[in-house]
Amino acid sequence: MSTRIESERTAFRTSHIPCAQCPWKLENQGTRHPGGWYTKANLRRLWGGLRRGERMTCHPTDPDNAVECECHTAPPPGTVTRECAGSIIVLQRELQRLNDVVMAGGSFADYRRANPKGLTREGAACHLLSTALATNPITGFQMGKPNLNDKSIGFPDLVPWVPK
Repeated sequence: MSTRIESERTAFRTSHIPCAQCPWKLENQGTRHPGGWYTKANLRRLWGGLRRGERMTCHPTDPDNAVECECHTAPPPGTVTRECAGSIIVLQRELQRLNDVVMAGGSFADYRRANPKGLTREGAACHLLSTALATNPITGFQMGKPNLNDKSIGFPDLVPWVPK
């Protein structure tokens, strides 16, 4: 028997501008943080979920995603929880790389050879499906449209992004 934890979220929106505390901001990565939020180990943990199809909320806006440290306070009641814009940029870059490979006549295996730490097959399918559904007029949900060429965002374990 599973126990469902009630969410404190009151609303959810996507964003296209990374917040100042974003772990995907290169300037934050490696900086000291009481909760270890910007360590390589945590970034790899976060990317591990994203590459397999998970989504990520913007932790300063999410009462259900408390970063364990005294410097983080829960957002005020009624705060709109946002999807992490930095994670959207990293994910959409990987989806673009996959698209580029396929459009050039390659396969998913070709993408993985060129991007060994990129999306898994299941992760790519999940993110492609959620992207397709996000533009569905029936759901009314709008996918964030971040600047993929934002030089402040990245993850050193991935192939560097070449601006397009």
